[in-house]
Amino acid sequence: MKIKGYYIAIMILVFSVSSFAQDQVQAFRYSQVYTVGTARYAAMGGALGAVGGDFSSASTNPAGLGLYRSSELTITPSFYVNNSSANYLGQESGDSDFNLNIGSLGIVTAFDRNQDEGLVGSVFSFGYNALNNFTSTTLMRGVNSNSSLLDDFTWFANNNNERDPFYEELAFQTALMPFDSIAGNYWNYLEPYEAIGYDGYGQEQIRIVEKSGYLGEYIFSYAMNVSHKIYLGASVGIHSVRYNEDIYHTETDIDDLEPSFDSFRFGEYNSTRGTGYAFKVGVIVKPIHILRIGATFHAPVIYYLTDDKFTDLNSYWNSNAGIQDEYESSGIYAKEYTLRTPYRASASVALLIGSLGIISAEYEYVDYSSSDMNSPGYKFIYENIAISEDFRNTHNLKAGTELRLNPLYLRAGAQYYMNPYTDSRNGSDIWVYAGGIGFRTNQGFIDMSYSLRTSSELYGLYQHSPDQVDGFEKSINSYTASNFMLTLGYKF
Repeated sequence: MKIKGYYIAIMILVFSVSSFAQDQVQAFRYSQVYTVGTARYAAMGGALGAVGGDFSSASTNPAGLGLYRSSELTITPSFYVNNSSANYLGQESGDSDFNLNIGSLGIVTAFDRNQDEGLVGSVFSFGYNALNNFTSTTLMRGVNSNSSLLDDFTWFANNNNERDPFYEELAFQTALMPFDSIAGNYWNYLEPYEAIGYDGYGQEQIRIVEKSGYLGEYIFSYAMNVSHKIYLGASVGIHSVRYNEDIYHTETDIDDLEPSFDSFRFGEYNSTRGTGYAFKVGVIVKPIHILRIGATFHAPVIYYLTDDKFTDLNSYWNSNAGIQDEYESSGIYAKEYTLRTPYRASASVALLIGSLGIISAEYEYVDYSSSDMNSPGYKFIYENIAISEDFRNTHNLKAGTELRLNPLYLRAGAQYYMNPYTDSRNGSDIWVYAGGIGFRTNQGFIDMSYSLRTSSELYGLYQHSPDQVDGFEKSINSYTASNFMLTLGYKF
């Protein structure tokens, strides 16, 4: 299915019985957050909501900054590796991608009033926390004896009585999808053709999807310590969005089954850039010395986004076909719109086991079906309906522990993110496993961590028969993302 929106169709990337257009996927992509933060935060599975005392608290529970008694400067470089595995047409393929980035960079300034009652201290902080890393490369490959991407173009050209400039127009201009003026319809060279004894298809298909970019937060926070019993905090954040997706789809007649056709290469290039505005509040209560209870509320983030889109198509023919190789492109088209993400709420608890360490846990609620898109020229009515129907509320869990063997600290943690799709076949539950080590003195610290995130998705390459329930080609893709982090901290 193609959605006619603020600009003409965007190709579908995820399918099940119902289809997701790129706009719905965009809404989910920038609503889902995996805060990178510091190495300590990552190693403890992100379960620092009631623990505090870490710069990552600015983006998670700002009340945690209230536990600072001295000022601090931290930087966290990160090395990210994403490995992918695809099962397409019964063939397994793998690929990987990586990048270096900054997980966290911040300064915390603490003001101690040297008293034990009332407003004991105030804390200001400013810095940056990474919220998501989009880097990945996925390879899908197989020999298709049933269909072609050209079937998708041909079906829509015949049923919509028009040629989409991003798709069908390119196939027509490169001679891959001629128009039969006698029959009054379009056809393509990979369809069965009984007159010449061609059974159709059998071409090798290769689909490569390359993604890059990030979601990051520049954040200013204030927190206060009240009688060492109650900690309150608030943060104002500016989100930066950079996302690029390049799709390369190639089909080649490797066994020379079709007398004229040799191969074609279709490319689709999508990018998003923009800014979002966030507000967060939190509280930590310490009813007794060994127990801390936290709660947070993250208001919906309002994003102002711009999408750019470009497609191109190369066709190649056998030397004796009498048809010239062609190249066509759609040109670049842009659209501007706003996105409102869901609110997030969490509750957390931490148990301090004397001087031995900490055990902590956190629960988070997010309703992805409440995202909303809008623009002055187009109201995204059908896209917002699809968001409300195809996504659901989720319950996420985090747990972590820290063993203190001064000056050595050992940490471990895990995170669970519930599948946000109403049809569970579209995605999967996401698990994150982590561990780390730290060395701390009165003047500074070094923390190291490693985390592994696992997930899977049902990826739809194209629809060959949109009028059929299962009329699309799909690949089952699995991902394992590794993140190596190092935090350097200086206290003053």
